[in-house]
Amino acid sequence: MDYVIIRESEAPIVKVFSFITIFVFVVTSFFISKFSIILGVLFFLIGLFLAGFSNAYRITKDFNNEKLFILYGRIFWRSKLDLEFPDYISVFHASFVSRDEVEGTEDKFKKWVVRFFSDNRFFTILEENDYHIALKSANELSELLGVEVYDRSKK
Repeated sequence: MDYVIIRESEAPIVKVFSFITIFVFVVTSFFISKFSIILGVLFFLIGLFLAGFSNAYRITKDFNNEKLFILYGRIFWRSKLDLEFPDYISVFHASFVSRDEVEGTEDKFKKWVVRFFSDNRFFTILEENDYHIALKSANELSELLGVEVYDRSKK
């Protein structure tokens, strides 16, 4: 194995919801505001692009890493990812908070996190809802790079 691609899983319902929202917006704006058909098509294409966009990390054995920008499963752009070689990889459960100060709302969610640690610095390589996917990714990276995985779920 020469490389591992780390990509967060995506909920299919989010894609479907985004397509429905874009379609409703385009149709509504066309009929209510009398926008031109070109503007409606432009909004639809922008939404189509955003719905199919994702990114991933390509971690190689010689540590010439890349950040991949993906559109509907196809890589359309690569950029160099400068990381320090990790001393170890950690898998742990973390709580995140997303605050909307305008509406005064707060969303809390928990995810499994895979991080590279190097001295006192870290890089988050993956945030995942499923523990088994996070642990599998960490173990693949550990095997590729020859570093230890600390599984904090067992403590």
